[in-house]
Amino acid sequence: MRIIAGTFRGRRLKTIKGSEVRPTADRVKESVFRIFGERIIDVDFLDLCAGTGNIGLEALSRGAKSATFIERSYHAIRVIESNLLQCGLDRRHPQVQLLHLDARKGLIHLSKRKTKFDLIYFDPPYDAEIYGPCLEQIARGRLLSSTGMLVVEHRHVQGPQPLIPVGEGVLKLNRQKQYGDTVLSFYEWEEVA
Repeated sequence: MRIIAGTFRGRRLKTIKGSEVRPTADRVKESVFRIFGERIIDVDFLDLCAGTGNIGLEALSRGAKSATFIERSYHAIRVIESNLLQCGLDRRHPQVQLLHLDARKGLIHLSKRKTKFDLIYFDPPYDAEIYGPCLEQIARGRLLSSTGMLVVEHRHVQGPQPLIPVGEGVLKLNRQKQYGDTVLSFYEWEEVA
């Protein structure tokens, strides 16, 4: 696993062995950042269920103003810290916020602080039943800026029932992209009259 582009391009990142974390595939990551394009410059970025920190570090490398990493696994937090060091950063760097909390508690914590993000990448374990509650918390806590984008990575599901809600409060599903068994769902803010 490596940083694809930007300031930290080519830096090798540590991974986590076993099934504790499923890193985002390079081709999916590359596609996401191609879609973000120049929009990544000078944004506040949230890497929710950060795993190794791969996505948040790519955002910083490409010009994000800040990256907040939320991860519940102590082992993964240690790997994120190591990967930050690979990029010349640490958890005390002003561009970095590292929260050792489960996703929902992390979102509640950020909501209480009235934090807003321009881009949010949410990649929980595919079988986790936290998609709905976390989308609801992002909407209720108004964590996504009015011009922001939320990207949810999940498994492709056959049949009429979507894996994640089509809309939660003010978050509206705008499009989906499929890469093999992986689907990216893109949400944006929609004001409700």
